Amino acid sequence: MRAVAVTVFAAALLALGATAGHTPPHIPSHVQDILDHADRTHMRHFPDFKYEGFDYPHQDQPAGALNRRGTGPHDVRAANESHKPNEHMANYSTPYPLNVLWLLNMFESGYGIPRSYNDILPNGQVYWGTQTYLSVGAFNEYGQKTQLESMIGIQERTLTRFGLNLYDAAVWQIALSLWWLYDVAHIYENNILYTGTTGPAGRKNGAPGGLTNIRADSEDFQYGSIHKTAGSSLKTITYPGNVSHFPAKQGKPEAPVFKGPGSYFYRMIAPKYQMVDPMNGNYGNAWKYPWPNYDSTTSWNVYGMIHFNDWKPITGENSWGAMLGPIQALGLKTNNSLINGTCGNEFKVPPLPCDFKTFKTTPNEVQLGISIIPAMLALQGEPGLLFHCPWGAKIFPPDPDEGANVSNENNFSGYAGIDALYQVLNNFTKGSSDEELQWALTSITMLRDGLQKWFNADTLLSKKGQLPNDWQVIPQGGHYNASGWFPVPLDVTGGLAVDCQTWGMSVLGRELIDSKYGAGFAYNIWQTTKKYAGYYKGEVLCGVGYTDLSGSNGSIPVNNIWSAEWTFGAINMAQILSQQYRGIDDTKADSLLADAQSMLNQVTLPWPNGLRFPDGSYVYANKRFFIPWGWFSNPISALCSTGWSVMMERNFDPFHYGGGNKPPLVMPQHVMESDPHYSWPQWKDQQ
Repeated sequence: MRAVAVTVFAAALLALGATAGHTPPHIPSHVQDILDHADRTHMRHFPDFKYEGFDYPHQDQPAGALNRRGTGPHDVRAANESHKPNEHMANYSTPYPLNVLWLLNMFESGYGIPRSYNDILPNGQVYWGTQTYLSVGAFNEYGQKTQLESMIGIQERTLTRFGLNLYDAAVWQIALSLWWLYDVAHIYENNILYTGTTGPAGRKNGAPGGLTNIRADSEDFQYGSIHKTAGSSLKTITYPGNVSHFPAKQGKPEAPVFKGPGSYFYRMIAPKYQMVDPMNGNYGNAWKYPWPNYDSTTSWNVYGMIHFNDWKPITGENSWGAMLGPIQALGLKTNNSLINGTCGNEFKVPPLPCDFKTFKTTPNEVQLGISIIPAMLALQGEPGLLFHCPWGAKIFPPDPDEGANVSNENNFSGYAGIDALYQVLNNFTKGSSDEELQWALTSITMLRDGLQKWFNADTLLSKKGQLPNDWQVIPQGGHYNASGWFPVPLDVTGGLAVDCQTWGMSVLGRELIDSKYGAGFAYNIWQTTKKYAGYYKGEVLCGVGYTDLSGSNGSIPVNNIWSAEWTFGAINMAQILSQQYRGIDDTKADSLLADAQSMLNQVTLPWPNGLRFPDGSYVYANKRFFIPWGWFSNPISALCSTGWSVMMERNFDPFHYGGGNKPPLVMPQHVMESDPHYSWPQWKDQQ
């Protein structure tokens, strides 16, 4: 019996997303056992849980609201038991913690992909019907209030309910792999990413539907700021997994092929092209052609059918989704014994050995990373930087110079993914004469060297004078074109991006920053970040938001946005820098580790004191907020936040291949008391 219940209204809304005749992806029996186990043991309905109506923001939940948990057998299954595990790997003889169970249950929709968010609250409420959402309403692409039934309002709700961001999926893959659950994550990777589609047959002849092509490989996308290359003209690659790909024209699949342009994937994907809005249902007037929707590419849509329309290939999501996540997961599965496995289609008889001698006998995850190298090469500018997206991505907020747009976070994510792929190719392809592998190693080295050049340039930091006292941080990004580099100023909302500091210093490290800009500079960047975007309860550091809220370099505002995902990223950075300052400046090392522990103590508290729901999931943020770089935060369970919580518990640093060796933190007592995993004898024995 399913251990979850929702209100009649919620159940009815969820039923709208079901499509008759849908055929679920192939799931091996041992993986289905794992999913069934999670379904039986994970309690997801807490009828006493209080979401709204607190007298003050950090009030405790009412007594009894958090004590209804699932019960059942803990028949945990492990993979590759013959290998000594990476030190970050979990003890598979203990039961799955609640956050892992939640991640597993986000993959049981039958669509072959997990979902980035759960818009059904633990008490059964639908988020879109809460005061939290309705009191703020819908935003347009500029962050201004718009109608609930506007196209962008509908798009946000449908993508939140059904969509998957590739970065979120990568974090999910790593988190599951840390618990020996690589085989679960591999279903998504094998069935979706390798084939480049969520439904190759579309809806023709009664087929179940899907996005026929999730790669930006058409002439609609032009890669490169100055020298442009059409997506259809990028260097030809062999599709990953040794599987066929179905090129699509106007949504209709053509004959299968094994080679094609090495383009990016779209940042978001969905199980269906036709979408169902929790409020509007299947149709919306805003989507009707020709009025009010003048999009000539959907001239067929005279009735206003709601459909997927987030065709945005972005460097950051591709770096995580096609490189960093899959390669980290593969390394965890094999304990970095990448030649001790089989390659290609898992159903091929006999299976191919993974020996790196040819492209076909190279692990599928590595092939996947190689498949986007042509797009990255086309998007690498002369200073070594990677552009945010190709022309034609139609990013939010609209940017008339989008092909020259640079996101520093994308460059840090890009480097982490590129470096992981470089390490694998450099270590395992020696002696191979395969032209495709030789080209891949040469190209990934070029990308890696270029980014190192960009990171060492004098233009990395903001200019002095934009912040008080000559404080400097890494700006969110800017534009690079034939006239030069034009960084975003810090005196506009969004000029300071917290992840550019936290992820940036995680990737760059103390040595690079301090050797170039002076002793203690990396530490000072963190102090400035806390001043502008730290989230505090009195004097207690709880975490971070997304950006400073002032829009000027005058008085420092009080930040009231608290993001679980970005807080976990800040914790990771503080641990890394603490280790790197140890023995050089122990005072700074102690301060950084104290910040990391303080943030962990607070973010893991139950909602609304902290950002953890009773089912083990973590919300994306504490408030509904338009993030100035084109997406939305909502206080609902998030795949990325929850995946990061698993990585944090396993002390895993995703930016460094293998997970790094940062100093561990102490698991807060309130987590240990509320999660059955921590009362298990085997867990206690390993402490």
